Amino acid sequence: MPLLLLFALLAIADFAILFSVGAKIGLLASVLWIVVSAAFGIHLIRRESLLTLQRARERLAIGEIPSDELMAGASFVFAGLLLMAPGFLSDVIGLLCLLPGSGQLWRRWSGRSSRRAGANGNEIPGDWSTHQHRTESTTDDGKRQDSTPLIEGDYLDKDDPGPDPRQR
Repeated sequence: MPLLLLFALLAIADFAILFSVGAKIGLLASVLWIVVSAAFGIHLIRRESLLTLQRARERLAIGEIPSDELMAGASFVFAGLLLMAPGFLSDVIGLLCLLPGSGQLWRRWSGRSSRRAGANGNEIPGDWSTHQHRTESTTDDGKRQDSTPLIEGDYLDKDDPGPDPRQR
């Protein structure tokens, strides 16, 4: 609900700024700005989505998780969507997303401060590269040195119906 309210307030502020700046610079310049920024946003989304997909495939081919590439691609797509929206405020925010350091801010805002460490310096749960590095480490005698706790339990085969309850 707060996100929806923030989105509505942003849209209202965007249109208010569009109308006030449009009154100063004129209708033709306002419409031209909206059309050019929307065309640039569409071009950015098409180009970056294809490049992100290509980089993600390359990382997957060598056995790595393409999390950084996907975050960068999401940042560019978000910037393109903001540039497609009619208004000067959304265009300014979209252009700020294209600045070189904005990817670091995007990761910090989303909770990922680095590739292997969380915000407090711990490993990120579910990060495959951290898991793979941790499980591949061994001691000198060849035994695996893994700090992951073992979970004991029983295995139940789903295909095996088990004992017939009518035979009891």
